[in-house]
Amino acid sequence: MGRNKALLPLGDSPLIAHVIRRMRLVTDELLLITNNPAEYAHLGLPMHSDSVPDAGALGGIYTGLTHASYDTVLCVACDSPFLVPNLLTYLVSVLDEYDAVMPYTYKAPPSDNKDAPITLQTLCATYSKRCLPIIELMLQESDLRVHALQERANILTLAPEIWKTYDSEGHSFFNVNTPEDFEKAQTLL
Repeated sequence: MGRNKALLPLGDSPLIAHVIRRMRLVTDELLLITNNPAEYAHLGLPMHSDSVPDAGALGGIYTGLTHASYDTVLCVACDSPFLVPNLLTYLVSVLDEYDAVMPYTYKAPPSDNKDAPITLQTLCATYSKRCLPIIELMLQESDLRVHALQERANILTLAPEIWKTYDSEGHSFFNVNTPEDFEKAQTLL
């Protein structure tokens, strides 16, 4: 988008402020994983740079899990302004013995046989610190695909039929990645 989308004004607040406001409804610990802390100093949040540089979202999740005070960590993207607190609370509540809980969405409407390709929502998910050694190994192997955790850890994937009980429109998975997404976000306020 040509500039830091987290700081784009959405209504009367930057995009990231919407994320923070909604996260504060479900947790008392917020950590911001960023390699540009000066840009976010005004938010007054604890910040950590990536423990493993250039490791993408997996590196950010690893850093967050490493620094979190709790064993259960809710990881969300800074460009998801419409997180639904009821869904976030549910994701935390069902972690139990799982290493992570990841909702999924369909890339296209499912056919009758339900074999439609899916997208794991890895940045609107809960992770247990039990993932740390698995993620560490993935980072050592340069396997930076967050969705590959599904092959290595005990992951509960939540079908739309389940998560829609808490977020009927799937707004929690809406990210601002393009100017068109930003325009749509303005209409959803």
